[in-house]
Amino acid sequence: MTYRNYLVPLTLVLYLFSTQLFATHSAVEKYDGTVNSFRWLKSPLKVSEVQIHDNEGNPVTLSQFKDKIVLLNIWASWCTPCIRELPSLDRLQSRLGGENFVVVAVSLDNIPDLARELFFDRLSIKQMKFYLEPADKLSQVFPIDVLPASFLINRNGEAIGLLRNYVEWDDPLTDTLIKRLV
Repeated sequence: MTYRNYLVPLTLVLYLFSTQLFATHSAVEKYDGTVNSFRWLKSPLKVSEVQIHDNEGNPVTLSQFKDKIVLLNIWASWCTPCIRELPSLDRLQSRLGGENFVVVAVSLDNIPDLARELFFDRLSIKQMKFYLEPADKLSQVFPIDVLPASFLINRNGEAIGLLRNYVEWDDPLTDTLIKRLV
């Protein structure tokens, strides 16, 4: 067998291992697949000046969402649970998004056009805008050692809660939580 014959199986094994690795969270973090799994921060984390980029590459700071509750979701195209979660995040934006609440989904992918085309377009994501930022930049502020990672940000630009795993955003508990925060 040649080197190339081993490359495909090895790549597949590494991919499967990496998706499981990134979908795992700490044993001390409770997780039930709902927003009940949010871990509320003892001290809010100031994130209003964190910069991300929109679909055209323009810089956007989180302060531009001032006066809104923000659900910041960090995902990547190589993260299977992240991709599974995107459609329900889009439906959440459709249900509750507006002047008081917004879902901001940020891709960590190095090839944004590919991530947008393969996932946003293929999954028919219509309500959320596409944002991106390299992991090394976001990890300076947010603990993103596990993907997907979601952060609730209050109207003052402070992260007040985090949840590091897949969530079913169509659960009625989600709407109750968001409406309570709004």
